[in-house]
Amino acid sequence: MGKSRLKRAQSGMSWIYPAMLVLVLADLFLIGVLPGGLSVHSVVGLVVASAVALHLVNQRDWIKRTVRRLLSRRGLQGTMRRVGIRDGLLLAAGIALTVTGLVQWSGVPAARPWHSSATVAFLVIAGVHLWGNRRRLVHRIRETGRLLWPGR
Repeated sequence: MGKSRLKRAQSGMSWIYPAMLVLVLADLFLIGVLPGGLSVHSVVGLVVASAVALHLVNQRDWIKRTVRRLLSRRGLQGTMRRVGIRDGLLLAAGIALTVTGLVQWSGVPAARPWHSSATVAFLVIAGVHLWGNRRRLVHRIRETGRLLWPGR
């Protein structure tokens, strides 16, 4: 994919970052129940998991390069090592959060403390992830604003 096509594709996905932030914040407060017994929290949680999957697909080139470096003889060095560890922990916390949420959703009450712990871990590590990517995130949010309101 050429550089300009890649930039266009990435700018087309720039809405995903503010949307993920809004969904996570909404999910913390919307634990009510929808008609039919489906909880708002469960629906928003599944949407957040889908948004995270889109984010990972959007970042697949970076993921491939990082894994390739990790598996090379030299491994990850310095900042890349810290970023790789942070993002690996975030992935593990996200998987734990999703799995324990699905187990709890299926009716296993013993999953509740595990899901709560996974939630705290995920939110803390996601905060560190967002802080580490704050410049790019602010740029993407501004870029989204320019797409929605040209001329501003």
